[in-house]
Amino acid sequence: MWLFAVGFFVHLIFFVSVFDIYFRTPLSHGMTPQSHSLPPAARRLVLVVADGLRADVLFDYTNHTTRAPFLRSIIENNGTWGVSHTRVPTESRPGHVAIIAGLYEDPSAIAKGWKENPVEFDSVFNESRHTWCWGSPDILPMFASGAERGHIETFMYKAEEEDFASNDASRLDTWVFQNVESFFTKASENKMTREMLHQDRIVFFLHLLGLDTNGHAHKPHSKEYLKNIETVDAGIQKTIEAFEGFYNDRQTAYIFTSDHGMTDWGSHGAGDPSETETPIVAWGAGVALPKDPSEFKEKMMYDARVERWGLTHVRRHDIHQADVAPLMASIVGIPIPVNSVGKLHIEYLATSDEYRSEALFANARQMLAQYQRKRIQKEEETLPIFYWPYTTLTPDRELELLATIRNYLKTSQFDAANSESLRLIAMTQQGMDYYHNYDRLVLSIHIALGFLGWIFLIVCHLLRDHSAVLRMAGGTIEGRRVWRSSFLMALVLVVWGITNLTRLLGQQHPWQHYLYLMTPVGLWALVHQSCAPLRVAWLLLCSFNMVMAFFLRPMLSVGLLCVGLWPVIMYTMQGTVERSMRLVWIGSCVLLASFTYMPVVGRESYYPMVEVAGLVAFMLGSIGIYWCGSEGGLPRHIPGVVYVQGLMVLCSVLLVHSTSYSLSQKEGLPAVNQLAAWSLLVLSLLLPLLGSQNMMGRLLSVTASLFCPFMLLSIRHEGFFYIALTIAMYLWLILEFYLAESNVQIAMLKFATWGHEGSINKERVLEWSDVRRAYFFLFFIVLAFFGTGNIASVNSFDPSFVYCFVTVFSPFVMGSLLLYKIIIPFLLVTCFFHAICILIKVPTRALFYVFLVMSDFMALHFFFLIRTDGSWLDIGTSLSHYVISMATTLFLILLYFLAKFLTTFQIGKSPEEKECVLPRVSVGRPHRD
Repeated sequence: MWLFAVGFFVHLIFFVSVFDIYFRTPLSHGMTPQSHSLPPAARRLVLVVADGLRADVLFDYTNHTTRAPFLRSIIENNGTWGVSHTRVPTESRPGHVAIIAGLYEDPSAIAKGWKENPVEFDSVFNESRHTWCWGSPDILPMFASGAERGHIETFMYKAEEEDFASNDASRLDTWVFQNVESFFTKASENKMTREMLHQDRIVFFLHLLGLDTNGHAHKPHSKEYLKNIETVDAGIQKTIEAFEGFYNDRQTAYIFTSDHGMTDWGSHGAGDPSETETPIVAWGAGVALPKDPSEFKEKMMYDARVERWGLTHVRRHDIHQADVAPLMASIVGIPIPVNSVGKLHIEYLATSDEYRSEALFANARQMLAQYQRKRIQKEEETLPIFYWPYTTLTPDRELELLATIRNYLKTSQFDAANSESLRLIAMTQQGMDYYHNYDRLVLSIHIALGFLGWIFLIVCHLLRDHSAVLRMAGGTIEGRRVWRSSFLMALVLVVWGITNLTRLLGQQHPWQHYLYLMTPVGLWALVHQSCAPLRVAWLLLCSFNMVMAFFLRPMLSVGLLCVGLWPVIMYTMQGTVERSMRLVWIGSCVLLASFTYMPVVGRESYYPMVEVAGLVAFMLGSIGIYWCGSEGGLPRHIPGVVYVQGLMVLCSVLLVHSTSYSLSQKEGLPAVNQLAAWSLLVLSLLLPLLGSQNMMGRLLSVTASLFCPFMLLSIRHEGFFYIALTIAMYLWLILEFYLAESNVQIAMLKFATWGHEGSINKERVLEWSDVRRAYFFLFFIVLAFFGTGNIASVNSFDPSFVYCFVTVFSPFVMGSLLLYKIIIPFLLVTCFFHAICILIKVPTRALFYVFLVMSDFMALHFFFLIRTDGSWLDIGTSLSHYVISMATTLFLILLYFLAKFLTTFQIGKSPEEKECVLPRVSVGRPHRD
């Protein structure tokens, strides 16, 4: 019951935390509106938003016909055009907020519904002297409700008119156009309204919902949708005639755009280009006329659709949707909304250079004011010890940039001023993101640790009460090891808890942050009390490390660091031999870790490195032969075939040198070299079967045989990786043998034989040390796969890998050779793991269930990371990761049986050979890790 109560409380906290971490409002308040003091470029502005209009459908010019002849004539003769790129979610509320307020969807709105403003924000309407709006009751109230001066007037049809079952929803747009004309007709007869309409800095907003409704009901390529575009185009033309007839002063600017697009099946909300790409057309007072693309040094935004649109002769200017707000504010000379994150595109302005520079500078100061407010808030609520400022834009740097821009404006260096303003805008945008997400990383890490703590608590409960894995023996060494890990865990918990309390009590954090930061500490304290948590952590954290290695090769170095420190943390070694062995083991792990930071093999070849690796392997092999035969005589421990394999390594070095020289001289692959390479490949598969049953001798034979074809298939530093991996495997075998029983000396390993695994495995059950060995094996398999950068794709490899065997294109032969090269390191690791299983009497059948758990845990991660968008490479790679992890257990079983065949099967066993008997390795009690 207590576990159930804790689980309910914890999951409630985790659920609520999502809204505080990811759905926090980005808005700040208290900033001063920023504007320039020059006369406005236009006295009024008309904003027309066609809800749900796709850019490609509006601009389409198939068969030299258009559905919007008036807007097309504006693009070609009177204005500036482009594509406005929206952000997800591509819905009506966030789209209109981005256009009119210059800010993207407030994430906190998810808790209140998309029709209601959860917080107050500034907008172009709010900064205007007066705004008149016509359109949908779903959109207009959200901007009018926050107007304190009552200067925003709305005219809306009834909500019941928005009927998706309607035969033609374009009547909603017709209603807007008709009511605008009627408004001006009545205004000409009303003195007060007429005077208001002739003031400057006023805005008109026309919201057209017909296209969105028809798109949902009939799809974007239906006749109803396409006919609606014609209705909108004709309605805009008549409305402009009404405006120009009423004012007749050429002081009106017009902007036509859309809040979002729509998929072919009539939906929106996601990030498909059909949903995020909307049209923008601007014309009238203060707006630039069409430009020829050849007049500009930089290339025009171009894609294949521009030709289909028939607009290659008119320069295209793409913007982000939030950039529309500062553009509108700059045209009519009002302050940019204080919460806007949009950037002014001065190429849309047909004004003096001074006006453009002053408007852009006002945009930079408005962005800087937001950044300064966020920075001050974070400084006030954070202790100095926990505060890390955004160093790119310090207060001194702000003053320097502002002074520089003002000096450029004063000396009429407008291009330089524009560059500095854009630079300042970019820096403030990055700074605002930095401070807005300041606490996200810390909170996310604590919530993740809380989840892991809960998982470990459940695992501890299950393993302690329902299995024998965590039942501890009362031995002195075991108790000392458990005490050391428990003390380490307790120390970490105390430091963690004190740090979090200091952060919370000394800073202005909301009360819920206390729960987010302290709950994980409490959960891990329960884990610490329930069982030895460092044991349970192996299964999940280590598997997660292997998952990360699929994306970041250097993550393998983290795992190698843990593997290298394993004997240091878990064992207290005494004596010179033991300490030197520990240092050599750590050194071998560091050496292997260095390969994860090297360039991916395959980008370019360097055969001298392959040749040096072959010579180094030959020398190390000679040392290994000497060590194995130093006592008892060479014939007893080392099969004669090993010396033949040593000569094969030297032959492989000569073969690589000769072949690379011949290819560099454009002489092709000599037939003798090709025959020799294939002969070495066949011999490398047969010679290990002629070896003895002596374990170290057979492993030397297998190592040498696998190295020859691996070197012939190498083009750079892969040979050194094979050598480093082999050294690590020998040391792993020696360490496991030595640490299994302190009374056994390492020298006795020379006399070990393979024995009969099946009968031995019945002697004991699975222990926790076996789980650790299983992880080591799986980790080394992953390391063997990614150590030199090879990934599961034929496209990742170069044909130069197989030039020692074949140069004529043969997909099957080349693919088979490349696959064999990938398998060789796997086979090497598996042979040594098989030897460890024999020496330590590991129950291998039970061990494969552990592999299944680990691989399934990895597969679970990759299942949620499968991609269906992006490039084919991204999609294929994500799918390959999932398939590899799912097939890991089956693949390891096949590898294990193949390794068992290579190490135990013998052709023509010598009659004089005797199997040596080792002192019995104690396995009746839990091992010390």
